[in-house]
Amino acid sequence: MSVLTHLVAAGEPSKVPFYLAGALLAAWAVVLAAIGLSRPDFPGSTQRARGVMALSAILVVATMATAVATASKPTRGEGREQPSTTTSPTQGSPPQGQVGGASGGGPPPAKTGGAAGGSVQVAADPSGQIAYQQKSLSARAGKVTIQFTNQAPVPHDVTIAQGARRIGGTSQITGSKTTATVSLRPGKYTFYCSVDAHRQAGMQGTLTVS
Repeated sequence: MSVLTHLVAAGEPSKVPFYLAGALLAAWAVVLAAIGLSRPDFPGSTQRARGVMALSAILVVATMATAVATASKPTRGEGREQPSTTTSPTQGSPPQGQVGGASGGGPPPAKTGGAAGGSVQVAADPSGQIAYQQKSLSARAGKVTIQFTNQAPVPHDVTIAQGARRIGGTSQITGSKTTATVSLRPGKYTFYCSVDAHRQAGMQGTLTVS
């Protein structure tokens, strides 16, 4: 437990302390179950019972502490649910806060019958797996609100990109909900989790804007 505490206190961004503590707790539970089935009189004495309870409590506290500590680190450079802006795919970036295409000579957003933009809902796998529950999303061109839900103990976010260009996204959350707004033109986009190697593990999907 002292090693886990040291890693968290040092600001280590890796989630290894949390995964390690959780694995130890699960393994300890399996061991207790196996011993209890094979030895009905286990633990056999008051002193042994206290030892089992003390070790179990230490593992539970370590798992909870590492979960809270690793989930509290926000992504560098990410604002707190601040609206994001985009740029024209063929033009330079417009001034911050200006919707892409309003100036710079780029083509205007496609007409959408007076109901531009809208919202999309994204949810992380609540069991803790590195995955979204959606693999594809669709929205109309304009200001699109991302409504993100993550009920898992592992931190996730939603980042929108087109090719190698990152457009915007939500902040990292654990066991809660958040939103972010991005301005999007018609086209194909990728949404993914920017935490550690979650994208490489397959936590991404396709957003089609028309």
